[in-house]
Amino acid sequence: MDPNNISAQEQREHSDPHEQSMAIPIPILILIASMVIFGIFYILASDAAVTPPEYGDGRTMKDLMAKAAPAPGAALDGAAIYSARCVACHQANGAGLPAVFPPLGGSEWVTGKPELIAKIVLHGVQGTLTVKGTAYNGAMPPFKDQLNDAEIAAVASYVRKQWGNAAPPVGADIVAAARTETTARTEPWKGDAELAAMK
Repeated sequence: MDPNNISAQEQREHSDPHEQSMAIPIPILILIASMVIFGIFYILASDAAVTPPEYGDGRTMKDLMAKAAPAPGAALDGAAIYSARCVACHQANGAGLPAVFPPLGGSEWVTGKPELIAKIVLHGVQGTLTVKGTAYNGAMPPFKDQLNDAEIAAVASYVRKQWGNAAPPVGADIVAAARTETTARTEPWKGDAELAAMK
């Protein structure tokens, strides 16, 4: 375009905006720098060791430390298995989730016959299950392929002693017998329809 040949219409146009040498305004740069400096100072000045546990989920450093694998023949930690496999649905306090996942505290399915809880953990449950007079329609996955007999016995024994429950422990032999008895089963129990007769 010839700079000497500019039309009247072009002369009315404003020039294109230009960032010049500062793409970001100086006040914004100062604000960002201040936030970064404050963040670094805050992290360095804070002492995580004295932060009250109630500010988080209640876990301490001891809870977060890796636990050594149990020695062969040693008793398994039912609480650890529960935390890894069951707590998402039944919650840490065993209260479950209303109308979805049933509570384990005071549950007749938990404190009933030891072979019954073994069968439930082995094959899971699908469909309506009544616990303490309330119907739940969630789904519990089977653990027969994920946990061995001793692990199922450990977690079953754990829940039978927690949240006010006082049922005797479940032995690995009971779980093994339940596994053998129901070995042909390929689907979860159909809630009350199948389990009520086993109480």
